[in-house]
Amino acid sequence: MNVLIISASMGAGHDGAARELQRRLRRDGHDATVVDYLTAFPLGLGRVVRTGYRWELRLAPWTYEWTYRLWYLLPVMAAPLMAVLSLFTERKVQRWVVETGADTVVSTYPLASLTIGRARRRGRLAVPTSTFITDFAVHPLWAARGVDLNLTVHPQAAGSVHDQTGAPAAAPGPMVDDRFLALVPSRTEARARLGIPADARVALIVAGSWGVGAVRRTFDDIVASPGWQPLAVCGHNKRLRRALESRRAGWVLGWTDQMPALMAAADVLVENAGGLTCMEAFAVGLPVVSYRPIAGHGRGNARDMATAGVADFAAPGELGAALVRSLGPDGARRRAAGRAMFAGEAAEEVARLAGAPRPVEAAAPVRSRHRPVRVALAGVASVAIGLVLTSVGAGIAAAHGLAVAHPPAHSSTAYVAVRLGAEAAADARVPPALASAHVTAIVSGQMAALHPVAVGALAAAGVDVANGGWGPHRGLVWTWHADVQRSADAIRDATGGKVRTFAPGRSINGFALMSAS
Repeated sequence: MNVLIISASMGAGHDGAARELQRRLRRDGHDATVVDYLTAFPLGLGRVVRTGYRWELRLAPWTYEWTYRLWYLLPVMAAPLMAVLSLFTERKVQRWVVETGADTVVSTYPLASLTIGRARRRGRLAVPTSTFITDFAVHPLWAARGVDLNLTVHPQAAGSVHDQTGAPAAAPGPMVDDRFLALVPSRTEARARLGIPADARVALIVAGSWGVGAVRRTFDDIVASPGWQPLAVCGHNKRLRRALESRRAGWVLGWTDQMPALMAAADVLVENAGGLTCMEAFAVGLPVVSYRPIAGHGRGNARDMATAGVADFAAPGELGAALVRSLGPDGARRRAAGRAMFAGEAAEEVARLAGAPRPVEAAAPVRSRHRPVRVALAGVASVAIGLVLTSVGAGIAAAHGLAVAHPPAHSSTAYVAVRLGAEAAADARVPPALASAHVTAIVSGQMAALHPVAVGALAAAGVDVANGGWGPHRGLVWTWHADVQRSADAIRDATGGKVRTFAPGRSINGFALMSAS
């Protein structure tokens, strides 16, 4: 049997699952070929997609969060997206099927799943298809209609994709290397190899092969947790590695292939994406804590893993308590639930699918070869118009009180707040005066980061502290993420409580509302 596996070089998660599935199929006597979906795009557009996604996560994560949610709100937009993908990549995918003599096609990347599902549904792909969904959270782009079988890492995800597509779904469990299932060194051996004291409490920090997310803050939070030391893996992010090494605490590594030993040496894994490393920790039996997850799938995976009972999800300021929980009965239950995920064999599911092809639906008539181009242009135009209306329209709506806080109609209640500078916040007379008058203090994220004691004193006195934005900005739209999220994190760290009010120092637009939501 010949199997074509379509992955994508968008971090190690998709490729890792694809390579492991290939290894298992070859072990069972089948011929399996892995190809990179991004190379199906003409003119190097695949590299543009990968680079854009990588920098989006680093510079403007709120935009990824917005687009991630957009598909839930407007699933109808999947049609023009699939048309664009098919226009650029379907012919190359069909060529791969012919060249490899594939009896079945498996995708480990959502956009590739959309492409093969559409081709299968329209009768342009004669062999059965399947998707191996690497995430816990089944995003609508993972749920590709036309795919014959969906394979997932957990029964909860299998139920979700079946509900969205109506197609068969199975949960054979994560695809991880055998090194994490049977060849893990002992704790004593691993710590001796890494130079870690036998009595140290070690939290292993991972952030994917790209090293994205709030890793520096996570590192500092672990250092601030009594009795714990961080062991950070920075992937290929050399700048992050240098920044963490400058802390002169714990242990800091770059890209490494010694993850089984690192997991054997650690007491808990602290992660932010729910990716392949997380699945490897489940196999090892290492407790998992999701903390400061990245936008989009990172947050979705963190929520769904917590719901499934396989990982803890700690809010900012609560990491220390979560680390302690990981060593107790709660951690033991989650470890057992994580190991129970490895209940089946994805390679066997793929082989069975190839042996029993499913009839395809009749192909839809195509009136013009230029129709995909028109659909693609319409989709791009719709997105552009939507962004403009979101920004301008939201500003007008906010000016009239829509989606912003305001007193109820016919109310005589007055809300009073003052925006404080560092000098006023440091004045010992200010906190009790504001508390007695029930006045909210608006502080910037910069002030909370530079003067946490003064901002903390406001909260300790009973003053409601509002987020006033980060501070001086460069006028770029992605600074709204700093104004909302980064600033709120700094204030939360200083006060130990949630920030419930956002009172920015500049006009509201759609980007601000999306970041705040």
